[in-house]
Amino acid sequence: QCQVDPGELRNVPIGGRLITVYFVVFVLSYSRLMYVSVSDRPVNTEIFIRMHNEAFSYLDGVPQECVYDQTKLVVIKEEFREVWFNETFHQYAATVDYDLRVCEGYDPESKGKVESGVKYVKNNFFYGEHFHSFTSLKNELLEWINTIANIRIHGTTKEQPVQMYKDREHMYMKPYLQPKDQFQ
Repeated sequence: QCQVDPGELRNVPIGGRLITVYFVVFVLSYSRLMYVSVSDRPVNTEIFIRMHNEAFSYLDGVPQECVYDQTKLVVIKEEFREVWFNETFHQYAATVDYDLRVCEGYDPESKGKVESGVKYVKNNFFYGEHFHSFTSLKNELLEWINTIANIRIHGTTKEQPVQMYKDREHMYMKPYLQPKDQFQ
């Protein structure tokens, strides 16, 4: 399982300007391996799909299911636990071959691993940083993911996420074949 949550951070100093950075955090539930994708534009369905493609490429696989809150990027509406999905995103998930699971409204605890991940990204990677350009932010973020976030001893598992992933989780991921045409 992968828990997915978008976030944003205002007033990030990039190239001498303060801009809003939009990001999506992906956290694997077992190993806590993390990936973070960023955008300098508000996240729409097309960007959200691109971010998933980045994450699945990074993970070198696709989980059985991804868990989301009720963002309009995934869910158009819900009534009495009947969910109407964003059709384009639902087609993407079916094409890539993973199940969508949506939390009940106003229940962030049901995906607490990624909620903690969003706070970790804001308070560790972004805290007090200045970036020369958006490209340098993306490069520094990937370096931080690889050299800090995924090799630290995780507070809950007491192990390095990258090692747990290699040793005990990657073998259960489905192969990732990036979809062509409409989902690039």
